[in-house]
Amino acid sequence: MKRLVTVFMLLAHSANAQTVIEGDNTVISLGNAPTAESRTRASASSAAQAVMRGLDKLAGASEDIILTTGESTDFGALTITMKDCRYPKGNPSGDAFVNLEITDSKTGKSAFEGWMVASSPALHAMDHPRYDVWAIRCKLDDRTPSVVAGESSPLPLMRPEGLGGN
Repeated sequence: MKRLVTVFMLLAHSANAQTVIEGDNTVISLGNAPTAESRTRASASSAAQAVMRGLDKLAGASEDIILTTGESTDFGALTITMKDCRYPKGNPSGDAFVNLEITDSKTGKSAFEGWMVASSPALHAMDHPRYDVWAIRCKLDDRTPSVVAGESSPLPLMRPEGLGGN
């Protein structure tokens, strides 16, 4: 291991090593080796409210849930508390990160605690047999609509009368 560190240090200090900083990007190249690039993450801003969507898998009903920081609400047997909602600074319609604490009021156990990412709901998802909750976006004020173009309706789709069923 010590030998590997020594070799890396020699490569890093060789005449072929070059570090270029361009704006928010840092590019490191070592001779003919592939370049390594790092990007500085944009800073985040906090919003006072978050929009989540809840799904009752048994009833097939979904509902938009709007919470203010520190507020709790019940969704079926779940109690959802929103701790924080962050979005990229200067881009309120950008990717939202919502910090939630969700407990099952029937069992008293935690169903989820942590950050949910709106663009990747499966990245850190809640695992519950009946309910599903995921982050949609941060909401900056009361004028921000809860459903915008490109998203599904908060109401479940209904079949027209006389088609397939009841």
